[in-house]
Amino acid sequence: MALRCLIVDDSPTFRGILRRILGRAPGLEVVGEAADGDEAVAQALQLSPDVITMDVRMPRRDGLSAIAALMQARPTPIVVVSAAAADGNEVSFQALKLGAVEVLAKPSAFDSAHFEQECEQIRQAVLAVAGLSLKAHRQQVPRARPRVTAPRALACIGIVASTGGPPALQKILSALPADYPVPLLVVQHIAPGFAAGMVRWLASQCSLKVRLAQAGEALQSGTVLFAPDGAHLMMSLGRVRLDGGPPIKSLKPSGTVLLTSLAREYGDAAQPASVAIRRGASRGRIMP
Repeated sequence: MALRCLIVDDSPTFRGILRRILGRAPGLEVVGEAADGDEAVAQALQLSPDVITMDVRMPRRDGLSAIAALMQARPTPIVVVSAAAADGNEVSFQALKLGAVEVLAKPSAFDSAHFEQECEQIRQAVLAVAGLSLKAHRQQVPRARPRVTAPRALACIGIVASTGGPPALQKILSALPADYPVPLLVVQHIAPGFAAGMVRWLASQCSLKVRLAQAGEALQSGTVLFAPDGAHLMMSLGRVRLDGGPPIKSLKPSGTVLLTSLAREYGDAAQPASVAIRRGASRGRIMP
């Protein structure tokens, strides 16, 4: 049975482009289109799609408002595909906070090879999250965060996340106190241009120091270092290394490179601990 997709965008031209892009995704069927947030909510309730692509800037109800409404009325995996996300700004990550599971810019490359790469990113993201089981977002009364302690003798935590990773990282990092005694290294597989915006957003959501990694720096407790665009994040002789080597399975930065370097750095003391999110993988390893 094909996965069912609803396309939401105020541009008829781009809806047609997106329909053609997704038409090449195996096992996926576009079952409806909506031109604004009000239509998106109505169509989602009527059609019960497995996944929705959502623009942000639209007349009447915009994409952010529509995401919030859908996450309460009918939680559905939403992939934001919008020109508003082209520079990875905070609007992109506000969409993630509201419940979207991925944010991508609209294809804009002039040469055919790069344009097809951008189209393939959209296809893979939609297929990865379609059918995820989501819970309704409810307004909660603010409460004190529980005290989170690190295992004894822990030197570093390495985390790798892919599709659906930013909101999962937000939940993990916001639960940790500012004086958390362990440094964290993170690789998030995300579209080029989004890393800096994601880091700014996550920094605003938690008490830890969150920033892009710099070559040669030492690890510090209570600090989360993210791989920057276009460089592999590694550990070498107790310091951060940014490597300009080739992509690994088309990914740069690559989570495989980070975790391999941690295993090499800590040897037999490295202890794996992983968590997988259905259809969108998010994996981490603890390296004492």
